[in-house]
Amino acid sequence: MKQFSSILYLFVLALITSGCVSHQPDKKSPKPFEDVPDRWASWDTNISEPQKQIFWADTFNDPLLSQAIRTAWSGNPLLISQAEQTLARGEEAVIIGANLSPQANLGVSGSRSKRNLIGFNLPNGSTSFTSNSFNAGLNIGWEIDLWGKLKSQKESAKKHFERASQDYEGARLSIAGQVAKTWFEIIENHQQTILARQTMEIFGTNQSFVANRFQKGLATSLENDLATSAFASAQASHSMRLRAKSQSIRNLQSLLGVYPDGELDWNVSQELPQLSLLALPSTPTTALENRPDIISSRLQLEASGFDLSASRLSRLPSLSITGGPGSRAENFEDLLDNQFQTWEVGGSLTQPLFQGGRIKAQIRRADALKQSSLANYRATALRAFTEVENLLFNESRLQAEEAYLQTASTAAKSASQISWDRYQSGLQDIFDALDSQRRFFDSESSLLNIRKQRAINRVNLFLGIGLPALQTEP
Repeated sequence: MKQFSSILYLFVLALITSGCVSHQPDKKSPKPFEDVPDRWASWDTNISEPQKQIFWADTFNDPLLSQAIRTAWSGNPLLISQAEQTLARGEEAVIIGANLSPQANLGVSGSRSKRNLIGFNLPNGSTSFTSNSFNAGLNIGWEIDLWGKLKSQKESAKKHFERASQDYEGARLSIAGQVAKTWFEIIENHQQTILARQTMEIFGTNQSFVANRFQKGLATSLENDLATSAFASAQASHSMRLRAKSQSIRNLQSLLGVYPDGELDWNVSQELPQLSLLALPSTPTTALENRPDIISSRLQLEASGFDLSASRLSRLPSLSITGGPGSRAENFEDLLDNQFQTWEVGGSLTQPLFQGGRIKAQIRRADALKQSSLANYRATALRAFTEVENLLFNESRLQAEEAYLQTASTAAKSASQISWDRYQSGLQDIFDALDSQRRFFDSESSLLNIRKQRAINRVNLFLGIGLPALQTEP
């Protein structure tokens, strides 16, 4: 009775010591901003239509691109690694959650000991004896979660698992975007290579024409040198385009998880996509709910709230119960005999009193990490909003630039032909003729580049609003 009174006194003292500690989990997740607009500031209704797009890869109408994305999802080693890490996070949540349940272990032990009895003058003259001891039992231990500390730790682990799942989804979306953008780079480099070869062939023809006239004394050395320089520059440009095309193919192969030998196993589309009007983009609020990186930051904030709660609750007393049935005998075969059965039950109540400031430091650390997570959540959302606003603004500007360059290319082509005809007729010098041809090829190259930029900007916009690439196969 006296021992029970002592335990009760210790329990009451622990309650008084921890009376000011909050027992509610600190898990509230505020919005990154109080006022999130209903629509994007840079959204231009002239470049979009009211219908919504569900899967962005379908908008490019290229089955081979969709096939490449799925190949990357199944073969990219970094993505596979992240998938396994996500599974590991799930198991960590299970491991931590197991602390809420009683733990049971079945054990069997045995020992043999010898004792000396010198000075006892036993009748048979023995001075020592040996004894055996065998024990078997079920050992049960359970820390009762009085205040919810273990539950907070479990919830934190679950949030970390959910965050890892969102990071994986974000990685899948990023890989899809990288494949698509590299795909369009390959197409552009292929078209640029064709254009560079045509440029090289035309400047080669020009150089032969001028060289022949120079040998006949009908052209000056300056004209011959200019034609030779233009031809050599075209050859160098063609070589550069071949190099860029090979590099982009190897980049794609690396994303697909295959050896980068520079050769594709299927034919890439020969033309850059003709982009239709942009489907109505989701609202900023929807982007908060769809973008994996924003969701991941929010889950990190929620996990830090549970971590802070667990740190605060560590100042409260902990109650543990141990014990269980068993048996003890001198002979191993007697362990199953009911006559040798035993049982034992014990409890412990522990209240932290002096830890050298460790618990307070853990609370301050958890609170600082929560504030850091909150700032990171806001920064991630702000970065996402900035990306989408820039991309929406670029969408209208790139569309206009493509139209301007198309007009410039058409006019430059006509001017190039007229200028060369005038040179052949002796009405214009070769410098202007070559410069007109160069402007035409440059405008064609710029037109190809802007079309690629439009496609890449469209992909980045889809990624920015968190739109899924393809439907998940069953």
